[in-house]
Amino acid sequence: MHPDVEALLLVQTDDQQIFAIEAKLAELGPRIEKLARERDRELGALAQARQALETEERRRRDFETRLAHHRQLQERSQNQLNAITSPREATAAMAQAEQTRRMVYDSERDIETLDRRIAELRRDVEERESAVATLERTQQEARTSLDADRARLDDELRVARSHRDDKARHVQRGQLQRYDRILAKRRGQVLFPLRAGSCSNCDTVIPVQRRSSMTSTGALEVCEGCGMLLYASE
Repeated sequence: MHPDVEALLLVQTDDQQIFAIEAKLAELGPRIEKLARERDRELGALAQARQALETEERRRRDFETRLAHHRQLQERSQNQLNAITSPREATAAMAQAEQTRRMVYDSERDIETLDRRIAELRRDVEERESAVATLERTQQEARTSLDADRARLDDELRVARSHRDDKARHVQRGQLQRYDRILAKRRGQVLFPLRAGSCSNCDTVIPVQRRSSMTSTGALEVCEGCGMLLYASE
């Protein structure tokens, strides 16, 4: 086999190794993204629960302010009622006192309802916080393992590319350019040997004259059937 072909085959071997490492790295991506989606989902649920709790606690403070105001009105109405001696005025004052009493009662009932709602929301927040903490613990080992795998593969890829570059320096420039152009589109095996006068990739028959030239000069030919590069192995 011609030395130029042998040199290019060594480059192809490195390229196959590079593609295999890149494929392994690509497989890590979805796994890492899945962990991130799970974490984001739990964090989103926790944020919503906290927001709902803050909203209800803010409403309760508003109701507390309203209740304090109603109690002041109730006290004022009662004082006015106690100071009245006229039966006619007493009737109006009693109606006013009853109205403020109902306002106080309604506000107190609203606050009780809110207290129950807030207690439920606090439990929900606690459960969400616990779920996030549990998820963080369970994901930590997986993330550590994935990070280690990625670092290892990155190192392997860097070494493989360095070896590939070293070997590519020994390949005739024109042949390497033709090879790289096809490789950029195919990202797979580009060089195929002749087999019984045909392309070993697609079985297209190669003319005798071209086969003779490949054997005598080590030239590479593009297969008219599949577009791959052919070489004479003997």
